Amino acid sequence: MLPVRTPSDQPPHCPSPDCTHYENPKTSRWYQKAGTYATLAFGDVPRFVCKSCGKYFSTQTFSIDYYAKRLVPYRYIYNQINAGAGIRNIARDLEVRDSTITNRIHRLSRNALILNQVIVSHLPPTEDLVIDGLQNFCVSQYFPDNFTIMVGSDSQFAYDCDYATLRRCGRMTGEQKKRRDELEKRYRADPKAVKASFLRLLRGIKGKLKDRPFPLILYTDEKKDYQRAFWDSKRGMTRWMFDGSCRHHVTNSKEARNQSNPLFPVNYFDREIRKDMASHARETVQFPRNANNAMLRMQLYMFDHNVRKPYRISDRRLRLLRHAQVAGADLDFLKNLVWGFFQRRVFRPRSLSLSESARMTLKREWTTPLKEKPEVLWKHLTA
Repeated sequence: MLPVRTPSDQPPHCPSPDCTHYENPKTSRWYQKAGTYATLAFGDVPRFVCKSCGKYFSTQTFSIDYYAKRLVPYRYIYNQINAGAGIRNIARDLEVRDSTITNRIHRLSRNALILNQVIVSHLPPTEDLVIDGLQNFCVSQYFPDNFTIMVGSDSQFAYDCDYATLRRCGRMTGEQKKRRDELEKRYRADPKAVKASFLRLLRGIKGKLKDRPFPLILYTDEKKDYQRAFWDSKRGMTRWMFDGSCRHHVTNSKEARNQSNPLFPVNYFDREIRKDMASHARETVQFPRNANNAMLRMQLYMFDHNVRKPYRISDRRLRLLRHAQVAGADLDFLKNLVWGFFQRRVFRPRSLSLSESARMTLKREWTTPLKEKPEVLWKHLTA
């Protein structure tokens, strides 16, 4: 749903997804005023009621500050979190609690997630894809994680991202092995988590294969989990290999990581993440404490990479392009899409089908190791 520019005291559409006036109101008189209510942060807020479905709402329903009780600068938070600043550092600068900053990052990330999916749904299905994993850890170094990232081979546009918790391996002392065994009594990572993560991304692009004029080439490294996923006949992936709709190109991860490497697009994106996100810097003390929060922040960074970052810095002509443009998105479409990103609350279009990974991120369905309390699903994220 593209944003509708209306006066601040008029609702653009009905917020109920089941209403006929949800996306494009059939008439300009689809609502009527229903008084106001007083708030400390926003003053008197006008209320309305939909004449069709009877839904009551206010101007705050369409604001990014929906359910918020305090005003904070979203643009500053956005720029800081995508430039390597920590959450507590931002909170100290703004003199607020760190939970307030986390809450506002969630709001921005929700907007970014839906807009990313809208852009992907409008891109032409012509670009080949590169998939690889970026490893970090969540909660503890005894619980490594893997962000499986899918990037366009020509545009470096970040199409999607999935998550998997891994089992710690490699060289460990006796004490470390003992500690790992104790923690695994409380939570043990799925040994097939990377394969499942890869399969979720494949299912997300399955619908676009039928519209391609030529086979999709999918570039990965030699990780066995990826190859096992392709030969998983139970989920219909084997058919892709035999009917010619998809080709799997494998590259050794020890090859030079320059621009001639087929994995360069995803290696480039991984480098940008390491550089710009504090929670992914190597040997960092600012590691994620919650898998769902980490995925929301990743969606926010993907949006920044796709829409705001120049495609190339050194070339003056390419400096004006964005990764989404190179992938095939129209400039006017992007400008209209991101209008009001820091002020408005993005509503999901009826026709938009979220990928499985995006849906799990929005519903906070990723499992955080050792977390015993259920995930809190805030209204400003799900509504």
